[in-house]
Amino acid sequence: MKFLPLVFKTVLVSCVLAFASQVSFAQDSTISYLRDPDGRIREHNADFIKMVLDVKFKEKEGKVIGNVKYDFRPIQFVMDTLFLNAPGIDIKKVLLDGKETQFTTDSLGVTIKFLQAMDWNKQYKLEISYEASPRKGLYFIGWNVDAKNTDNDFYFTRKQIWTQGQGIDNRHWFPCYDDVDDKMLMETIITFDSSYTVISNGVLKEKKKNTDGTFTWHYAMNKPMVSYLVMIAIDKYAYKDFKSKSGMVSRQYYYSDRPQTADPTYKYSGDMMDFLVNETGVVYPWETYANVPVQDFMYGAMENTTATVYGDFLLTDAHGAIERPYYSTNAHELTHQWFGDYITEYSAAHHWLHESFATYYSKQFMHKTFGEDMYQWIKRTEGMAAINADKSDRFAIGHSHGGGPRVYPKGSYVIDMIRYTIGDSVYKRCINGYLKKHAYDNVNNHDFMMAFMEGAGVNLDWFFNQWVFRSGVPNYEVRYERLDDRIVFYVNQTQKVDNLADYFKMPVIFEVHFKDGSSTTKRAWISNASDTVYVSGPKGKQVDYTLFDPASNVLKTVTFKKSFDELAAQAEKAKNFIDRYDAVAALRDYSADMKRDLLIRIFNKGNYNILQKEIVTQLAHDKDAATLELFKKALHDADNVVRRSVVESLDEFPESLVPAVEKLLQDSSYTNVEITLRKLCRLNPAATNIYLEQTKSIRGIADNVRLAWLDLISKTAGDSSKFMKLLVNYTSDKYEFRTRVGAIEILERRDYCDADLIKNLFNAALYTNSRLSGPATKALKTLLKKPENMETAKTIFNLTKWQDWEKKILTPLVKA
Repeated sequence: MKFLPLVFKTVLVSCVLAFASQVSFAQDSTISYLRDPDGRIREHNADFIKMVLDVKFKEKEGKVIGNVKYDFRPIQFVMDTLFLNAPGIDIKKVLLDGKETQFTTDSLGVTIKFLQAMDWNKQYKLEISYEASPRKGLYFIGWNVDAKNTDNDFYFTRKQIWTQGQGIDNRHWFPCYDDVDDKMLMETIITFDSSYTVISNGVLKEKKKNTDGTFTWHYAMNKPMVSYLVMIAIDKYAYKDFKSKSGMVSRQYYYSDRPQTADPTYKYSGDMMDFLVNETGVVYPWETYANVPVQDFMYGAMENTTATVYGDFLLTDAHGAIERPYYSTNAHELTHQWFGDYITEYSAAHHWLHESFATYYSKQFMHKTFGEDMYQWIKRTEGMAAINADKSDRFAIGHSHGGGPRVYPKGSYVIDMIRYTIGDSVYKRCINGYLKKHAYDNVNNHDFMMAFMEGAGVNLDWFFNQWVFRSGVPNYEVRYERLDDRIVFYVNQTQKVDNLADYFKMPVIFEVHFKDGSSTTKRAWISNASDTVYVSGPKGKQVDYTLFDPASNVLKTVTFKKSFDELAAQAEKAKNFIDRYDAVAALRDYSADMKRDLLIRIFNKGNYNILQKEIVTQLAHDKDAATLELFKKALHDADNVVRRSVVESLDEFPESLVPAVEKLLQDSSYTNVEITLRKLCRLNPAATNIYLEQTKSIRGIADNVRLAWLDLISKTAGDSSKFMKLLVNYTSDKYEFRTRVGAIEILERRDYCDADLIKNLFNAALYTNSRLSGPATKALKTLLKKPENMETAKTIFNLTKWQDWEKKILTPLVKA
């Protein structure tokens, strides 16, 4: 879930599994088993072979009515009880082999007591009838919103049911062994209103029409999967099938009232399937695959087996895809069908074996599709995230508390470095062997490490020790000098060395470029506190510029002081975008007069948008006529990030640029429209009404332009009340969460509050998606500092009937 301008990055779509530091023993079992405070079983006594889950819903009540059947066998010699995670679930009846048996429940789940000890040579059938009103795991969206979408607003709330199981949330809507280390065959049977589409894991075996106006949908998996990947999604969906060259059909769902989103969202879906089959050497390991959008999703996406669920903020039309396309997230989640679903971690310490690979292959797909420059910039952002994480703590990738920046971007970069170190063909051979050996099974770090020994006789213990099991990155200090016919590089590693990190051993490329256009290259191992590397440099040849680790193959920080002339030569001549970018970035402290001509030449050559943006930013305060021409060119650039860089960087718009800036009010990027509208109205308030007239019919992404328009017109209108009321309306549950958050933030910034807003903020603060409840809670804390607002809030609170859990959340806000 990491995003920067136009770098199509992977939405950090999954949550990292929690690792408990304390455990307690559950009682009433002949052989006890470990259960930690949040309900995780650390040792289990049954092997689950098959699950059949049959559910119906009372959607307005938020209730699940279910029956779940398990085929299982004991895996302990003596077993007289079985615990299943089921917090808050009302267990109605439990049958063992068709006969009713005893059970007890607690806050963590259900303990089933068998009349006699189980025989570990036999297989048993367990059936549980239950009801649940979950606040986690399964979500009822919009069923109690009575308003109609009379304005045909793209972001008006929908009526949906969907699930999100990772890390340990499926336990809240069906009793299960809710951990990653047991796989079973699964079937889901869902009965619902016939006007809706119901999607679940696997193949649709049957769709039966019932006499009460419902359908019963029966899905089945033909290969074992883990319980946290069970999914259901319900809405009025349509779909489009994409067929890969290898013959696999992926079904891409979209909302039936939004057909314009299908092609922009799912472009490249067939290509991704072919890419991953080619990269891994393993055919797609399941019978079906689908992408399913849902409203108010709390992450980017989730790789449920055969059916990815993703936030519908990524279901975009052509305009939305300009800023936030689904491409990389799509590739990320598809990769998980191999890394995460086909092979699955044993525990949180091995979570990077899911997320790092999904991030890596998504990046490689973007590389293949959009080119080397984008790939190098994605790698750079990965490295920056990893380095920044080390400022907070020193956990390793292979630590259960490694955290998102390590198991996603750092791990992805580490996989890049494995491939860089051992070579492409060796890497692909070993990955293929790793996947096939552990098919439909669990894996750990050692399994991955052994794949290189077994596949190619390559011992990477040293690599894993420094990059996976220890923390940090190498910090290099580099300098060079010419000695006769050699260029001598001196490399020092300056990072902290202790029991958590050591000196890194990596092959590094050194390049020397001469003014006559020739160059020399040497690959050398850097592994000590200080290393010296000699590169040939024929006498009489003048050095133009040098590169340490061109293309940044090694994750690192580096200090390498260079003269202006060297930086200028590197900025104009280096082969790799990232080396040119680094040279331009190193010019930030030089005066505009010194670098202007150079930067304009580089800009005019055409570059990846990040480099163009850097040039515009560095020249933002330069008033030279040549620079103004550069800005004018940038405003007409084909790239939305380059166009936006002028609006964002300049403190004021010279008269000659105003017409070009004003054209951005009709830009293809809704982000550009909003930013331009706000800035033009601030810099030229006399023309505000003209600008508002030009943009009055534009909605934008999550109504971003519409919200900005209401914010601005309410400041200029004689009677602003009706516009403020419209903003308040956008904070209600009639809209999806991003629209609500946008309106909340505007009203908080404007210090506006009324009774309707407080009601809407109470509703939002209770929402299951923290990306809405967080901003709502913050706004309440800010607005209720005023006594009159607090008085209104207390009146509303006291006159409303709340559930206990709601009181627990809201009481601190109105008692402050």
